[in-house]
Amino acid sequence: MIDFINNYYYEDYSTVEGMDREKAKKKAFSAVLPLIMQEELTPMQSVCLRYRYENHKTQAEIANLMKLSQPTVSRHISTAKEKMNNSLGYCYIALSKAIDEYDRLANSME
Repeated sequence: MIDFINNYYYEDYSTVEGMDREKAKKKAFSAVLPLIMQEELTPMQSVCLRYRYENHKTQAEIANLMKLSQPTVSRHISTAKEKMNNSLGYCYIALSKAIDEYDRLANSME
C-alpha cells in the first residue's frame, strides 16, 4: 500500500518539471486531508499525527508534550496513518481516473 501520509508531507513537487499529475494529486489531497482528519480521526490521533508530520516531533517528544507513553503515541500515529491512508487511497483512485479521463478528452480534441 502507498503511504500517502509520508508522500504528502515529505515529497516536494513544486520544483519538479513535468509532474503536473502529481501536483494535481497533492493539491487535491490538501483539500481533502483536513476533512479526513476531522471526520475520521479521534482528537488524540489527530494531535499526535500533526505533531509528528507538521511539527516534525519524534514520538518521544510527543509523548513528553502530551504526558503519554511513547508506545501510546506510536499506536495513535499508526492507527491515524492507517485510517488516513485508507481514505486517501480511495481519493487517489478517483482522482487518477478523473485525470485519465481529462487527458483522454483533451487528446481527442487535438
